[in-house]
Amino acid sequence: MPETVSFDEPPIAKKGATVSASELALHLDCTRTYIGKLEAEGVIHREGGGFPLDQSRVAYLRYLRRERRQSPRSEADADHVRAKTEMLQLRLMEKRRELVRRDDVDALIDELAGITLTHLSGMAARCSRDMQVRRNIDAVVDQVRRELAAAALAKADEWNEPPLDKQV
Repeated sequence: MPETVSFDEPPIAKKGATVSASELALHLDCTRTYIGKLEAEGVIHREGGGFPLDQSRVAYLRYLRRERRQSPRSEADADHVRAKTEMLQLRLMEKRRELVRRDDVDALIDELAGITLTHLSGMAARCSRDMQVRRNIDAVVDQVRRELAAAALAKADEWNEPPLDKQV
């Protein structure tokens, strides 16, 4: 069995009919005081003993649309909500370990590269006492270091990273 819902409907007025401020307030779903404010602002106009219902309704709808378009606060509120939503999404991604801080990754890469380069540099001395073997190992280590640096610079250029300050 279908459920019926009852609600207070505004009175249906004849075309071109005028209504009182209270009836107009009921029709527009607002208060009598708000109707007075709309009249004072020139949004709606009284004609004779009441408000022309159709004209008042159209004027009120246009007023609402105009307010929505012109309201800098509503636009600022929407921007604020978007920024807050984005921030919350980023936090959730971070908590799910889908996102990490760039500084943390950079520090980890620097640490791993430092350990690798330190041990590569000492490899020749640990591997042999023969000077020719040491030179060969040092040449390979130098080649690896140059290729690592070239790959890092190429990636930095690809990502438009600013150049590092050269320290002498």
